[in-house]
Amino acid sequence: MAGFALNMGATCVFVLFSIHDVMKAEKILREAEIAFDTIPVPKEISSDCGMAIMTGIGEKERVSVQLRNHGINIKGAYKKIGSRYETIDYE
Repeated sequence: MAGFALNMGATCVFVLFSIHDVMKAEKILREAEIAFDTIPVPKEISSDCGMAIMTGIGEKERVSVQLRNHGINIKGAYKKIGSRYETIDYE
């Protein structure tokens, strides 16, 4: 369900450790029918280049469970509040 409309309110951004992890996460989330977008890591989070997974904040737990169950480590999770990002717990 990549490419979902992000007009659903608050969003959550998951930063992973590698592009390989992001690609694997895309497949896992599609199979689990969880709506998401793949986005560049926002510069407000990290100056490193890379991609991240963005989903609705209500999907935070489902996403983190799916990723952990498939052996993908999460580098960080962030809630977008206006134009800033706040670190959130994803465990």
